[in-house]
Order: sequence, then C-alpha cells, then structure tokens
Amino acid sequence: MIIKSVKAENVLKYASLDLGDIPEKGIIAISGENESGKSTIGETVCFALFGRTFSLGPDDLDKVLRWGEHHCSVVLEFSVEGTDYQLSRFLDRDGNHSARLSLAGDTENPVARGVNSVADKLFDILGYEFDEFVESFYLAQREITTPHPHSVAVKTMAGVAPLEHVMVSFQEEIAQFDEMREELDAEAETLRQELEEMDFQEGYLVDLEDRKNALEAEVNANKSAVENLEQAADIYAENHPQIRRARSKRGRARFWRFLSFVLALIGGGAWFMLAKKPDLAQSQQLLHLLQQKVPNWQDAWIPYIGIAGIVFAVLMLLFWIRAASHGSRATRLAEDARVLGDALEKARAVSAFEGDTGESAQETVIQEEAAQETAAEEDTDVAAGEAMSLSMTEEALERPEESAYAALLSRVEDVLAGVSEMRNYVEQEARWLREHISRKEEQFWAHGQEVDREMERVRQVARLSEVIDGLEAKMAELDANREKRLKAIELLEGASGYVSSNFNRDIRDLVARTLPVFTQGRYEHLRIDPDLTVRVFSSDKRDFMDLDEVSSGTQRQIMLALRLALSEKLLVRRVHGDQFAFLDEPFAFFDEERTRYALKALTDLSDKLTQIWIVSQVYPEGADVEFAQSIRCSRDLDVLSA
Repeated sequence: MIIKSVKAENVLKYASLDLGDIPEKGIIAISGENESGKSTIGETVCFALFGRTFSLGPDDLDKVLRWGEHHCSVVLEFSVEGTDYQLSRFLDRDGNHSARLSLAGDTENPVARGVNSVADKLFDILGYEFDEFVESFYLAQREITTPHPHSVAVKTMAGVAPLEHVMVSFQEEIAQFDEMREELDAEAETLRQELEEMDFQEGYLVDLEDRKNALEAEVNANKSAVENLEQAADIYAENHPQIRRARSKRGRARFWRFLSFVLALIGGGAWFMLAKKPDLAQSQQLLHLLQQKVPNWQDAWIPYIGIAGIVFAVLMLLFWIRAASHGSRATRLAEDARVLGDALEKARAVSAFEGDTGESAQETVIQEEAAQETAAEEDTDVAAGEAMSLSMTEEALERPEESAYAALLSRVEDVLAGVSEMRNYVEQEARWLREHISRKEEQFWAHGQEVDREMERVRQVARLSEVIDGLEAKMAELDANREKRLKAIELLEGASGYVSSNFNRDIRDLVARTLPVFTQGRYEHLRIDPDLTVRVFSSDKRDFMDLDEVSSGTQRQIMLALRLALSEKLLVRRVHGDQFAFLDEPFAFFDEERTRYALKALTDLSDKLTQIWIVSQVYPEGADVEFAQSIRCSRDLDVLSA
C-alpha cells in the first residue's frame, strides 16, 4: 500500500489537513517543534485505515475530534499493486461512525460501506490489520522496545497465528469433549446404578420359562389323567353289565353244550350197539329196555336213534361256538374295562400339590413384593374369609386311602368291582385331582405373570444396556477424538516451534543487513531467542552481550533494525506490492552521526518498503540523503497543506 493523498477535517490538532500528490517512493520528512502536529499526520492515517489511533482505543474515539468540533472526516487515497482506492471515514460527537471504500475512479459505487464491511475488505486488500500494522509499518511516538513474542502481530508475521488458532480451537474442543464425557459418564453411571438396583440375574427368565413349561406340561398331564380316568370309568361302567351278561350266556351255552354232548354220545352209542352189534348181550338188554319203555317200539326206529345222536352232536357244536363267542366277547369287554386299572395307576401317580419350592431368591423377593402390593389393595377381612374358605375346601377334599386304591385296583383287574363302588372312588379321586390341578393352574398363571414381568425386566435391562453401550461408545469416540486433538496439538506445537525458529532466524538475517549500517559497522550479528530476547555480538569482547550492556542509543538502533526486519518479514508473508512505513521520532536520543547513518540505511532498506514517512524535530545537516518530500509543521497553525 502506497499513500497518495491525505485530507482530513477536525482530526486531532488540525482543522484542515491536506496532503496531496505524495511521492510514491522515497523518504517523506516531517519536521517541526514539539506539539506542532507531526504525530497527528500518522494518527490521521491510522484512523483512516482502522477507525482508531495508536494512542486512542475504540472506546475513546470521541477524542479524535478536534476540541470544540462536532464531527470530523478523513479521506485517504492509496494504491495497491497499481489499483487506486479512496477510503473515507466520518465520526461525530454522538458516536455515529461511518466508513466507505471505493475505487478512486468510481466513488459513486463503493466496494464496501460500513465500518465492519470496510475493515473486512481492507484486510483482503492490504493483508494486515491494526495489530500487525503498529508492530511493523507504524512506529508511533514511543519508546522503541522489543516486540512481545506472544503478540498477535508477531505471531501473524511469523506464521504461527494460524497454527495457534487451530490449537486453541482444538483445546476448546478438548474442553467440550471433557465436559460432554463427564455428562455422559454421569448419565451412564446413573443407568448402571439403576441396572444394579434391578438385581437382574442372567438366565433367570429361561429358568422361569422352563418351570412354567414344566408346570404346564404337568397340568396337561394331570388333566389327561383325569380325563382318561373318567373315560375309563365310563367304559368300565358300560362294559361291566355286558360282561356279566356275556359270562352268564357263556355259562348257559356251556351247560347246553355239555347236555348235547351227553345226548349225542348216548344216541350214537345206542345206534352203534343196536345197528352194528345186535348180538351183544348189552345190545339185547338195551333193545329189551326200549321195547318196555317205548310204546309200539319198532326196530325200524333204530336209524332214527343214530340221527338223533347226530343232531345232538350238531347242537353240541353250536353251543360250543356260542359259548366261545360269549366268552370271547366277555374277554374283550374285560380287556376294555381293564383300561380303568391303567387310568387308576396314572391318576394315583399324580403327587399331592405342595407348591413350587424351587423359587430363586429373585423370584421370592418379587413374589413377596407382589403379595405385599396385593395385600395392600385388598380388604383384610375378605382375605381372611377367603383363606378360611380355602382351608375348609382343602379339608373337605381328601384323597382316597391307599388301601382303598389297592383293593379297587385288584378288583378292577378281575372286573369284579361294582359300578357304584368304582364310581364312588373315581369321583372322589377326580375331585381331588381337579382341585390340585386348579391350584397348579393358579400357580401356572402366576408363573405366566412372573414370566411377563421378567420379560419386561429383560427388555428394560436390554434398553438400559443398549443406552449404556451407546453412551460408552460415545465416550470412546470422544476419547478417540480427544487423543486425536492432543496429537494434533503436539504436532502443531512442533510445527509452531519450527516456524518460530525459522522466523527468528529470518529476522536475525534481516537485522544483520541493516544493523551494521545503523551502528557504523560496530555491531553486525544478533542472537534472537524464541522469546525475541536480543543479544548483540561485540567484536571487542568477542562474545554476545545483553542489550543493557550497550548504550541507550545503540539499543534504539538495534530495536529500530529489529522493527524494520519485522516489517520486511510481514511484507514477504502477507503484503502484495509496495508498502509505506510511518516512523514517528525513530531517531529520538540518536546523536547526529547515528541519525545520518540511519537515514542513509533507510533509503536502501528494501525493494518493497519504498515509501517511508519519518517524523523528527530536526534533521542533521550534511546528511547524504535526498528527501522525496519535506513537510514542515507549526505549533501555531491548525491548517496544514502540502
């Protein structure tokens, strides 16, 4: 940036300041006695560029106005790489502050309007802001000291500022990660405590379901036993009279079979003796008997006796078949009836209900809590009445004695037990079984409710575990991100140290170019520590010395060389095109000889630092320097035009 003109009204000392046609190269010398307005020129330029001055902060802008005036304005024309700009700024007593930036040839169409917009646009054009400006190109009237190594300006010049900005961002993110992790850890710990208080036992649901299924199978088996018992009893009751009738018919058939056998034997024998052995004495006796007993007996009837024997033989066979048929039917009915014996054995195998004694501690606690809740909701008297009724029911329903069972089973096996006897036993046994099945069903439903509750607990545990796992995953992610940030900070610190080291080395080399000129060759080498502490090499002592070991004039020469080196560094790093520098009283406390050498050095300082404004009360005579422009200020004048 090269200043081409400065016009201001009511800024600090001057009611009117008009500096036009300012040379783009060379030294612009500003001179005058104390309080003549020399520094006002630099402060006016600073106010035009940044809306503030070195000596007045943003909160003291009203002091920029000339005493007694209500408003002030400044118009600064400058060029950057061949492009001319016009910057105007206005301020009044009421705090109204405006700024406008436009191309010099097109002021009607500003490129930026407003304080903030102009500031952003100027940074894009110039490449620096106020802090870098006052640490490099603008040496206000003050003691020349070593720049602070941790200032934003120096860090920006060194290229460390972006790295530190990233490090600060990472540190802020780490703090956020730590805060978020603490919150997540607290939330996870609360959930873990809740999970622990649930006293959840892994595998308890499976065990509970197994017991429920076993109880269901037992209930079904008991119901099947009752149904089989009743069905077998019905079969026995139905078959028992049929068996008796079948056995009775079999007995009668056997009797008639025997009788037919005897008659067939008599008839056949008589026919054989009379027809085949008539000469036998027994045959004669039989014939004589028939003649006496049968009226009108005729020998022609003898064949009929044989036929009668055959008929009785056939009848014997028929009665034999009938007896076998009734016997077979009786046997079949008896076999069907004997199913009752198996049913009695299976029913008797059902053990008395004693409750589920296999409860775990967790189930016991839960059931006790459920019982307490139920008891709290029910009326005590009603509960007592129900308990008494249940006790009476249990006393009334007694199971048949074992001896009665054994006796009945033996008689049933032989199908000798009467239907009424069997019915009495079966009804009593069935009532007893149903009562115990009912109690087992109640326990089954209780187990079902417990399974439902435990399933809900399992789902709740799963949800809590899932949430805890999610929180732990987030915490792990935060830890990983934190470690990444820490590693990045470590790398950035290494890069920052490397950049700072190179920066100090470059500054040292740049100072080495101007320091011999400023000190007439007495001092040539500097050592600049990371904290910008400067030590100068003394040829006489052949060692580096601290600045407090040299004269104040030499100290200022060294500091001026250091400031100019910072300016050149900023030029290389951030600034495009040529640049101006404003040095307010840089030679204060310099003797004339040092001032001459300093002026000479400034003329050949840099190819890019081409326009140098120098403020001094007087300039030594005989200085081998030709000023591009000289501006003389007067304490008695509030108008300056050059």
